[in-house]
Amino acid sequence: MTKRLPRFVFLVIFLALVVNTLSFAQSHFDFTPSIAVSETYDDNIYLDPDHETSDYITTVTPRISLALVKQYTRVELAYAPSFVWYQDEDDNNTTRHTATLTFGQQLGSHLRFDLTDTFYRSEEPIEETEGIVGVRHTRRSYKRNSGEASLSYQFGPDNHFSLGYRQSYLENDDPDVDDGREQSPFADVIFWINEANGIELGYEYTKADFWRERGEAGDDYTGNSASITYLHRFGPHITISLGYTYTDRDFDGDTEDYKIHEGNFGYEQSFSPNLSLSLGIGYFVQDNDVSDNEKGYSYDLSVTRRIGEYTSMVVGGAGGWNEAYLEAERRGFSKYWSGNARIERQILEPLSLYFGGSYRKDKDDTGRTWRTTRGNVGLRYSFLRWFSAGLEYAYAKRDDDVNADDYTNNRVMFTVSASKLIRW
Repeated sequence: MTKRLPRFVFLVIFLALVVNTLSFAQSHFDFTPSIAVSETYDDNIYLDPDHETSDYITTVTPRISLALVKQYTRVELAYAPSFVWYQDEDDNNTTRHTATLTFGQQLGSHLRFDLTDTFYRSEEPIEETEGIVGVRHTRRSYKRNSGEASLSYQFGPDNHFSLGYRQSYLENDDPDVDDGREQSPFADVIFWINEANGIELGYEYTKADFWRERGEAGDDYTGNSASITYLHRFGPHITISLGYTYTDRDFDGDTEDYKIHEGNFGYEQSFSPNLSLSLGIGYFVQDNDVSDNEKGYSYDLSVTRRIGEYTSMVVGGAGGWNEAYLEAERRGFSKYWSGNARIERQILEPLSLYFGGSYRKDKDDTGRTWRTTRGNVGLRYSFLRWFSAGLEYAYAKRDDDVNADDYTNNRVMFTVSASKLIRW
């Protein structure tokens, strides 16, 4: 029972705080009911490399969102169940759930409290959460809850100190997959010595626990991460940074402990309201307790460009080192590099076209390598003020040294949705 408590800790904090803020003077409510109906053709619902199973999947998703907006407070709750029916593989019929809450409260002229929490339940094998690249080869349901609470204090125009706690919880219906929980108190401060020179300091402690219904779960661990970064402004549009980050992992079992030392250089420039660049490059060393050290380069690139009134483009990529413990695939420490691009074009006032793609290559500490390619293209059409329709094709392919983890997947999805904002 105690392992389930983190799923409710943010809700308890939220309810305790919101009771003190529900004074309705100078406030308004935003209530947004919506519904979406989709039909999807998926040619490989289990992501099997040899015996592909296709199916048509019908999904009906009603959603409600309620927000309270005041001068110093914003509270928003949203909930969306998705009723899912498979035409052939009807043993997979299920109800997905997505729920979010956000709460922001200005406690004083310089002090602010923020809280966010997200819960979802799904059976889809590819998780859409940012940073999670592991996949499943079943349609067994799983639940994930992630949240963060923080207090921030501003003591100058650009100076602030933050203290907070974040957690992530994963529970799988599959008894052969690890359940787990990660908890991380953290603190960071940004202090500008003058208009041109600043220092950023950060620290995070992590405690991770894992368990499963059948078999032996992965080793628990604790870890620390500390960073120091020097910031320099060349006027209002250009900022450079030079930093160092130390990370360590101490495992309870036979998993090898390690430390990571990483130095990095960053460059950010806003050329105009329509063009901006963010670039980071670095070098890291993984210092292992027993095995040979791992070394490599890291980078992070993002270029955002708006062309006229109707076209926007984002091109970027990232590489370096990655950790995967609280996922369906426990891959541990790995090195990776990736690139991505997305373009959106408004063809007519109610009609827009978008397409994008990404490529990523990973290599773990055993030498195993896998490559993941994804792409999508779609049309969105708005009509009758509150309605919209969309048609999308999505492609995903994984080429893995372990052949059983290869897959190729094609999906075509048609969606009709309606949404209306009601304010009082």
